[in-house]
Amino acid sequence: MATRQMRKLQKQQELLRLQSEADREDDEPEDEPIVTKPRPNAFAGFSALGGGDDDDDDDQDTEEETKQVEEAPKPVAPATKSKKSKKKKKKGKKTESPAPEEDDLDEIDRVLEELNLKENKNSASDTSTSNAAKSTGQINELLRVNFQHLKALNEMRKLFGSAIEAARAEQAAEANSRQQQRGAARQNVDLETFLSVPPAVQQRLGKRTMFETVLRTNPFIEGKKTWPRDSTRGLKMVRVTESCDGVPGVAEFAFSHDKTYDALEGNFYGLVQMYDPMQLVYFLARYPYHVSSLIQVSKVAHNDQNSYLAHDLIERALFTFGRVTLSDFRKRLGEGTARLDFNRPENRQFFLAGYNQIKNLVLKGTYRTALEWAKFVLSVNHDDPYGVLNWVHVLAIRAYEAKWFIELCNSPLIANEDIGPYFKATLPLAKLQLKDHAGARAAAIESIERLPWLFSALFSALNLDTPRSVWGVQPRDDEEALHTKLYVHLAKDLWNNPAATLLLNEAANAARKVDFFGLPPSPVVSLATARFVYLDNTPELMSAVPRKILHTASPNFDFDPLPPPKEENIFSSPTQKMPWAISEGDGEHRQTRLREEAALQMVRGRLNEEQLRAAVDEARARIDDPEADEVQRGVWQRMVDILTGQGWTGGAGEGVAEEGGEGERRQRGDVMPGGWEDDFDEGWGDDDFDDGEDHWYEDQLDPELELEFGPGGTPNRRATVEDADDSDEEEAARR
Repeated sequence: MATRQMRKLQKQQELLRLQSEADREDDEPEDEPIVTKPRPNAFAGFSALGGGDDDDDDDQDTEEETKQVEEAPKPVAPATKSKKSKKKKKKGKKTESPAPEEDDLDEIDRVLEELNLKENKNSASDTSTSNAAKSTGQINELLRVNFQHLKALNEMRKLFGSAIEAARAEQAAEANSRQQQRGAARQNVDLETFLSVPPAVQQRLGKRTMFETVLRTNPFIEGKKTWPRDSTRGLKMVRVTESCDGVPGVAEFAFSHDKTYDALEGNFYGLVQMYDPMQLVYFLARYPYHVSSLIQVSKVAHNDQNSYLAHDLIERALFTFGRVTLSDFRKRLGEGTARLDFNRPENRQFFLAGYNQIKNLVLKGTYRTALEWAKFVLSVNHDDPYGVLNWVHVLAIRAYEAKWFIELCNSPLIANEDIGPYFKATLPLAKLQLKDHAGARAAAIESIERLPWLFSALFSALNLDTPRSVWGVQPRDDEEALHTKLYVHLAKDLWNNPAATLLLNEAANAARKVDFFGLPPSPVVSLATARFVYLDNTPELMSAVPRKILHTASPNFDFDPLPPPKEENIFSSPTQKMPWAISEGDGEHRQTRLREEAALQMVRGRLNEEQLRAAVDEARARIDDPEADEVQRGVWQRMVDILTGQGWTGGAGEGVAEEGGEGERRQRGDVMPGGWEDDFDEGWGDDDFDDGEDHWYEDQLDPELELEFGPGGTPNRRATVEDADDSDEEEAARR
């Protein structure tokens, strides 16, 4: 046993020596492998003298130790020769089969190649995703919204100081005095007076209600005391997804309509088909925060040359949107990560109101506020559905935001837009504003060589001598002609100053005359550009829009101009499809509706009060019938609206007979603009009916409305809601 133990110790020492030599070879590699031979066993001579048991044990131990040596890692290439035949056979088995090893190596190489290909594909997709996220992040950073710049009053205070407050107080005093005089003399009132809260009611309400807080804390628009107190009637905002277009960190939101607001939308569509703007005014007076009515009546006021009222109604529409926004939406606006889908009809009303707000702010000269609203509209939808980028390059120079504009020109947002070259034509003015004359000259030369027809038209518009490099160059097609006219129309005044004209002449004289037929093709006129031109309503530009876009659009209403095709829309209720249904069967639908209105008016004029009450009760019972469908309920609801004097028809000649008169008629309903009397008095808005009569349509009106009834029980004018921002549950409980 002692012999076996000594032999094991010797083998362990041999293994340690081999491992140390292998480590040295790794540190100092050589061309020739070192062949090591095992040392002879010093006790091998005693094997012939000993017994067989010891020999057998020794042989067995030797074989076990040899296996351990073979299984140990060997850094040397050639195998050592052994004296025993068993060792040679085992070595031979390992070295005589090189073919399977080569096959294994080929298989391993093939698997490694496949893994490399997969890794390359994954890395490429990861790279594209990271690039897209980086581009989106850069755009989001540029289009972050600052809520302080959304309110024009802040910019006016910065420009005019405390004088603006004195001017506002004087204007309010004049308006109150004018309304009081009209009320005392019972003169006719205009739209502005009719749609605002009378001074007596403003003084009576004071600051008792929480609506005063709502007026001050709106994130978009600072409210006015002349606006009626009312709720949003079911307009809300919801979060659609946590990510938009697969971009992480960007959330999509949407405005939504509940059943109450959806019913108002259906009534509004019917009113539009009557082609009577006064009916829309009646409807808006009853529902002062219905957005579609605000936008449509704003158009009516604009056509009536009342720009102040038109702007006031657009601000009220944006104020309504601000009341229902979610806190997460407002937070993400400050980060540039909130989105609104233009294909949703509810969202399109916001985009349209935003466009009109920008246009009105430009007319007022508050360019910094207009630029912030343009950033707002672009931030929530990078596709720019209303072509607001056509305003941005002008507003950036007007608002002295040249540095921001240069960063925007270098961003992926402009690189992906077809109007990019026209947008960058204003880049020389931005660099000139930053006193970078060399950069401005280089940018101007580049733009002139890229768009020679644009600068040829600009020289003509500025009454300057056209240089040789752009002389006689005309747009190559109708698309270039439209973009050229649009740019000159918007940006001509930016170049009409000595510094800009000097830069223009220097750059044009230094530019080379290019073969403009070899330039890149012109961008196709997009639907967004067509919407911008349609809303701008300049005849010269309207005539340049391709006929297939502008004149074949159906439907096309002022409250939703040139909407996307029907199949691209995301409808949340059947009511939102009504404009397409009206357009597809326009003539028949309108004639049928008008015949219904005329027939109901004839019936209403021949019934006394008791018969009228019975007819309304019957109609309301039909509405509450659970077996009636939506269409039938809509018909009966129209009948109730018309018979109670709250509906779509009526006006200056319509009314209910007075109790003391014989055939004498009084005009129905509220006091109307353009020839209607002003019935305001100190008790306007009180809900105590002191004429001693039981008014049957008291229960037909909203319980939160306070009304004054005139002779014969006719409602003169709707009043205000004490609490405008009650929750839906509280409003339903009151009802």
